[in-house]
Amino acid sequence: MTASPTRKVLDLMIGYWASQSVYVATKLNLPEHIAAGHTTSHELAAVTGTHERSLFQLMRFLVGLGVLQGDDETGFSLTPSSELLKEDAPDSLRDLVLMYGEEFYQTWGNLLHNVQTGQPAFEATFGASMYPYFTANQESARRFDGTMAGGAFFTDLPRVFDFSATPTVVDIAGGTGGLLSEVLKASPQTKGVLFDQAHVIEAAKEAMADRGLTDRVSYAEGDYTEALPDGGDVYLWSRILHSRSDASCVDLLKRCRDALNPDGTVIVLERTIPPTGESSLGLWFDMQMMVLVGGTERSEKEYADLFDRSGLALHSVLPLSLDMFAIVAKRA
Repeated sequence: MTASPTRKVLDLMIGYWASQSVYVATKLNLPEHIAAGHTTSHELAAVTGTHERSLFQLMRFLVGLGVLQGDDETGFSLTPSSELLKEDAPDSLRDLVLMYGEEFYQTWGNLLHNVQTGQPAFEATFGASMYPYFTANQESARRFDGTMAGGAFFTDLPRVFDFSATPTVVDIAGGTGGLLSEVLKASPQTKGVLFDQAHVIEAAKEAMADRGLTDRVSYAEGDYTEALPDGGDVYLWSRILHSRSDASCVDLLKRCRDALNPDGTVIVLERTIPPTGESSLGLWFDMQMMVLVGGTERSEKEYADLFDRSGLALHSVLPLSLDMFAIVAKRA
């Protein structure tokens, strides 16, 4: 049955009740405590120092959302979704949930100001633009890095793009190498270059060693707005261009074209804006980028235009999971 217009509006208005409930459960480490055998609201209230009845109501709500299962009589247990909230989960989303529940939640409270003035809501909320804020708040910076370190779509890229004939892949602002490692695992003869700032590279070296990829990765320190490593065959730009203006994107892509080997390839990983009327996470993250940094997601045509202005040409658009795309370009 189709929901009534009233129910539709109500569902939209109460959406943050669910997101904040998941945030609180994660903040309290409920998934870890349940996994350790504390499965009732009485036991969990004792180990978390919370109000037992309020905690029970939270957990009952989370069962209704499919985040937990069970009840207070038989004991609550985890679902595949709440397993992802544990800090030690292989693809943990804990950092993402905490950041979305704290800084980003507060930021969206200033959406009206953003729309009225054009000033990013994050800046209006915290008195600084996002990246300088992270520089001054190291725990927030660590969480943000955690949200960028993984991606369900990372494993998709080598499935849709064949790297087997690629000698060298350069991952721009590659973080701890999550994306690059998936490429290298899928293409054993390919070498990788991870390009990022010095403090990030130190963490990346440890992560790559843990993955057994030390001998296949070299590192280049720097700022991609100033210079790029030369001589790569494929350059990866994952979730970078959506935070930049068109003019800045053209400058970056021109620099990339100049650094690229003659027959090389540029792969941009972003969500795109779908044709009017279609639903997509691209529309949601377009708003997120606006409130955080004044950024935007773009349509395929807009990416084609950026490439054209940069001396590149759109080659293909390959779908990945979570409404992400690998937008492939070559020299014009």
